[in-house]
Amino acid sequence: MKTVIVKLFMIGVILLMLLPYMPGQAATYSEGSYIHGNSLYLPRLFNMTSSPSLFNQDPSYYSFEAYHLNITGKPVKVIIGRDLLFNDTGLKPIIEDVEIPSGNYSQEILNVSISEFNGTQYDRQVYIFADGVPIFWGSTQEIHNSTAESRVTEFENLLKGNVTFEMVIENFYDAKVNITGLYEMNVTLYLYPGPTPVGLPNMFVPLFNSSYNYSYVVLNPLDDVTTSNVSIPMGTYKVQMLLYEEGGGLDEFWYTNEPATREILIYYNNYLAGDLNPFETIYTGGIDLFYWKPLTSIDTLSFHSPYLIDLTPMLALSHNATIRVTVTNLKTAYHLTGSTAFDWDLSGVLMLWVNESNPMIGGTVVTETQHFIDSSPIFIPGYTPSTCYYDEGGNYLLNYTSVLDFLHGREVATTTQEGKFVARQSFNSVYESVYLDETFSESVKDIGMYNYTMVEQGNYPVNMYFDAIEIPLSSSPKIPFNLSYEQNGSLVLSLNFMKNTSFDDFITSSSVNEVVRSEGGFSGVIEVINNYGGSELVSLTSNYGVTSKELNLTFVQNGVGLRENFYAQGIQNSTVNTSGYYSHLHVKFSKVGDPIRDEQVQLLISEIIKLIYVPVLKSLFLFI
Repeated sequence: MKTVIVKLFMIGVILLMLLPYMPGQAATYSEGSYIHGNSLYLPRLFNMTSSPSLFNQDPSYYSFEAYHLNITGKPVKVIIGRDLLFNDTGLKPIIEDVEIPSGNYSQEILNVSISEFNGTQYDRQVYIFADGVPIFWGSTQEIHNSTAESRVTEFENLLKGNVTFEMVIENFYDAKVNITGLYEMNVTLYLYPGPTPVGLPNMFVPLFNSSYNYSYVVLNPLDDVTTSNVSIPMGTYKVQMLLYEEGGGLDEFWYTNEPATREILIYYNNYLAGDLNPFETIYTGGIDLFYWKPLTSIDTLSFHSPYLIDLTPMLALSHNATIRVTVTNLKTAYHLTGSTAFDWDLSGVLMLWVNESNPMIGGTVVTETQHFIDSSPIFIPGYTPSTCYYDEGGNYLLNYTSVLDFLHGREVATTTQEGKFVARQSFNSVYESVYLDETFSESVKDIGMYNYTMVEQGNYPVNMYFDAIEIPLSSSPKIPFNLSYEQNGSLVLSLNFMKNTSFDDFITSSSVNEVVRSEGGFSGVIEVINNYGGSELVSLTSNYGVTSKELNLTFVQNGVGLRENFYAQGIQNSTVNTSGYYSHLHVKFSKVGDPIRDEQVQLLISEIIKLIYVPVLKSLFLFI
């Protein structure tokens, strides 16, 4: 009797392990887990693409990021890169030296627009660096074109004068398996004249320098730590670390793996100084490639998740810093599966506030708390031999307070981070149900020569369910090979985040609440082209999907700002034209605060004080 193993495929950039085929049987895949003597098979994850001939749409911008700061005023437009062609470029950058016009700018926005042509291609990572410093991370739409933007005002003191930009689309070309698509990219910097925000960093030190002279490193189970030795100027009175991250290989869908939690831990001279919670970014070929055409998931085209750690109290330890970064559970994933293909791409920078005329002359750490715990994977057998339940959770608390003495003044710096994470799954060879949530907060308070506060809070919940069936079309296939495949499922992914900062009297507040919901499935024949999850759609027999995205964004500085409300729904219901279409699209921008009205209110308050409160105070003073 011929055995058919039913699998869940989340067609995304990577899969779980591909094990040898059993002669005379359908394909058998295993993650290598044995629980109580029962072999447990898990759904696989693919990165899938398809021929452009299936797509018959070419609007001005087929896909776009919902996140958009609709800033008023006429900007200074600076072309960073025009019609840049990425063929078989890999990580090799296209380099452009650009002169940034001098001036005072209240906001700076970087726009990245990309088009795909010349055949089938996967979603690819997009990186932009300025003098080796990461200022933009995102990815491509597999077809047609896309546009996205990122606020880069924090880099205003970096983006001055002559700047060397390194632009990367990690594209690969392989005509043998019909991967021939090319990408063309345009990058534009928009500078909005106005008062420069108070309290911007004025020095930037890229971490993890690569052979291409920009910040980039890949971690895996055999090399899960990266270290940078940095000499921080003695005049530094504040330091923060900005980190970009993304899971790759078998960890593109790390939240569906076992273990399903990943924490990015930052050490400063062997002190655990920070914990970052990665967001579950889904690329345009991920889970179900039709879900994201035309409407993309959250943080896909441009990353907006906060990855900022305040390290100011650590200056009391030493200005010769050894920065060590590691990703948890990579070795555990290797031990459970036997695979080393759990990758994490990282890029980072130390942002420094430096006054060379006022060097630090001493410092003391007065409080220190380093608490991190992870339960490790817990497996519970199900009611049937092939079913398993998985649980894992953990929490952390980090707190540092230091007294920093300078030649002219003193600063008391406190940073507190805390959070928790929980993962739950049930799975067998037919389906997988996934839940993960990460909740975190960070608070910072610096008092003395300057006064600074920061409060961040957020969480990233994801709920997924998929079932699928696959049948190899040959008894003993070798890569590349074809599968008859059918998948159905649903997911809900959210990004909830708020951040408030004050630097002396300059106050900035922002909040983002974004949720994407997808459901549906497809069937057809796919060609598996490598052993870590790449596949191409050969033919399509059914296709239906509905994806909706809702965004509520608020950004305010000193009481004046903007609010964005966005809702869109994309539909897939054709095997002939799989470009899909928007069934709903609503975007509303509104102002927060009215400068003219606020000025009138302040004048009115001043008059009330003069007419009423000043005479009262004078009379009280005379009475006393």
